[in-house]
Amino acid sequence: MNITKNTTDNLNAVLTVTVDKADYQEKVVNVLNQYKKTASIKGFRKGQVPMSFVKKQYEQAVILDTVNEILQKSVSDYINTEKLSILGNPVPVIKEQIDWNADQLNFDFELGLAPEFDVDLSKVEVDSYKVQVADEEVQKYVDNFAGRFGSLKSLAEVEAEAILKVDAQVEGQEAKPTFIRLEELKDTAAFIGKKVGDVIEVNANTIFDTAEEAAQQLNTEVSEEGVNVTYTIKEINKAEKAEVNQELFDKVYGEGTVDSEEAFRNKIKAESENMYNKEADKQIINDVVSKLLDTVSFELPTTFLTKWLLTSNENVTSEEQAKEELAKMDKGLRYQLIEAKIAEANNVEVNAEEVKEAAFAAIKDQLKMYGQSSIPEETLQQIAMSALQNQEEYNRLSYQVFTDKMLAVFKENVKLNEKEVTFDEFVDLITEKNKELAEA
Repeated sequence: MNITKNTTDNLNAVLTVTVDKADYQEKVVNVLNQYKKTASIKGFRKGQVPMSFVKKQYEQAVILDTVNEILQKSVSDYINTEKLSILGNPVPVIKEQIDWNADQLNFDFELGLAPEFDVDLSKVEVDSYKVQVADEEVQKYVDNFAGRFGSLKSLAEVEAEAILKVDAQVEGQEAKPTFIRLEELKDTAAFIGKKVGDVIEVNANTIFDTAEEAAQQLNTEVSEEGVNVTYTIKEINKAEKAEVNQELFDKVYGEGTVDSEEAFRNKIKAESENMYNKEADKQIINDVVSKLLDTVSFELPTTFLTKWLLTSNENVTSEEQAKEELAKMDKGLRYQLIEAKIAEANNVEVNAEEVKEAAFAAIKDQLKMYGQSSIPEETLQQIAMSALQNQEEYNRLSYQVFTDKMLAVFKENVKLNEKEVTFDEFVDLITEKNKELAEA
């Protein structure tokens, strides 16, 4: 077997693969011998079919499958060995007729070559944002933690922010136990002042904003005219926020991590700013990508890519449709090439241990959000390893590690104009940028 490459221009090449009969004959004979043992042909006992009959029925198909396997492996190995940078996959050149009895078989494959270009990150200039968290924002977090780690207080009668345990009976149906938060109701007048055991009869339209909301809360169909509901009060409670003291600090961050309200608020502020600045880092990536797509120009083998889409995508059935699909892919494809060039120049790689560490950190942060900050390391490791068994999750985390490394490259090489902004200003900036991107 022999492979030769003919470069037709900077973006296109043709691989010619010559397969000798000796390359596949032995495997074909072995497969046919297996068929002979199991073939069932009328007039012959199983295993006693003459080889001439087996060849007549199966040989051409076996040769075709065997040669196809050889071609796929040899072309792939050649591309990897020669370190060819290609776009898409090799496209076989269709021949009208092939003499499968010939001593040599020749096959051609078209290649789309990745273009040559340079990327100079030092010429890229973007804004970077440092998000400042105001005291008002910190207070929202304090209130949220106090509410999350608070308790329920029993009330003698219904108040404005009460939480009721009730039996709800829709006309014609059995009563079902459920909970009602008064602050979520459109009108609470029918409930205020009521006590345990009291019965309230209302139309769903009176207390819910929409029929859809009523249907969800009552777990039944509700028309636009509403439905009559009878509530029997079983319990009346009110959520009491936890006091902002050492007990709350320990529940949120672990025992002894912070020892004063000032330290508690400072930690909230630092974590919030860190979270928001991670979002700001994402914007650096977006802005750098946008600048690179605008400034790094190169040609693509569009004729080849159109042909490749026609042969590889079953949803693309015409050349016109392939061109439309290629137009949609253009920016993404160009950035993949630019990204690969930057990664190669800066030795950006991701290994399995780094993905494992990313999974561990992600699980730890997620559990911390739910107030579970004292989970044993061994348990965290087990959860992380279980998550990594999911290939989709592994790929997601792997790309996240890669993106973090690319961000570090950008921060080190591009010119960043740092600007301090409030959280609200940052949200407005991102909203406007996303709007501009959508309109582009």
